[in-house]
Amino acid sequence: MPLSQPERDTADDLFASAKFGDIAQQKSAQTALDTWTGGDAERLAHIAGLEAANRAVEINVGTLRNRYPRHIESRVPAASATIARAPGLSRFWPGIAMACCAMVAAATWVINPVLSHQTSSSAVGQQLAFDLDDGSRVLLNTDTAVHFVNRLHSRELTLEKGEAMFSVVHSSVRPFHVYAGTADIRDVGTQFSVRLLPTGVSVAVLEGRVSVTPSADTPPALLTANEALRTDGATMVPVNGPQAVNAMLSWKDQRLDFDNTSIVDVIGDLQRYRRKPIVLADNKAGKFRVSGGFSIADPEQLLKTLPSVAPVTITMKPDGTAVIASRH
Repeated sequence: MPLSQPERDTADDLFASAKFGDIAQQKSAQTALDTWTGGDAERLAHIAGLEAANRAVEINVGTLRNRYPRHIESRVPAASATIARAPGLSRFWPGIAMACCAMVAAATWVINPVLSHQTSSSAVGQQLAFDLDDGSRVLLNTDTAVHFVNRLHSRELTLEKGEAMFSVVHSSVRPFHVYAGTADIRDVGTQFSVRLLPTGVSVAVLEGRVSVTPSADTPPALLTANEALRTDGATMVPVNGPQAVNAMLSWKDQRLDFDNTSIVDVIGDLQRYRRKPIVLADNKAGKFRVSGGFSIADPEQLLKTLPSVAPVTITMKPDGTAVIASRH
């Protein structure tokens, strides 16, 4: 009987971790993979196919080296700090350190070379869509910046600020990682949104599934379609209910959805689309709650709409600052 897509996804995840994870991940994933196959002919055949695909990639490393420039990440100098200085070698130390760094850099190229880099950003109030070199597509929300590193065995995107939606091309041997703050969101092929928050991230899955690791010392959580969570440091907080998840994804349709949301939080969302400040004149105004969907194509119009859905007034100052006050 042919394998189902969830079975294939499980195998692909485990195979990628067994081949390209750290030592602990490789050991754990290989054990889980052996258990998963269990002597089943269909499952063994699927793993054999993955092995063949991986070998084909390895065979073509030489071609890829000629096709792409050799970008070596400049993280390796720190490695020299772990090498003790032997007595009498002080005058040779700079040369030794440089040699060690060169060896580490060369090893990085051989093991998982960088094929290409991409950087993109959006302005305040702008949404920007673009394609990555691996064929995946990214939609940047307002005031967002990303950096993508396309490697031989992995795809790594850093969300430097803001929020983005990812439509990832499936690859059984090249996992797609989104790094946001201390969090690592790992995907094999799906559609999901990530927002960088002051103390963590929010992740919402539209299709497929992703693994979210809030920090290096916390276990991952698995999210599937129509699920979401927020992190605060190493703590994960599930987002419950389809309406709440949809609200987290509504920005991709140039809309903000609120469900009994305080005006304080409404301002927090709206401010991301407006350069000039939005301030509260009194605490009472911030406690009123709002429900409904609003277009973010015109943030000023959204501001003007607030008095019709909450007992507040909006005053515009000459410098463009919007002041929200409760009606007395």
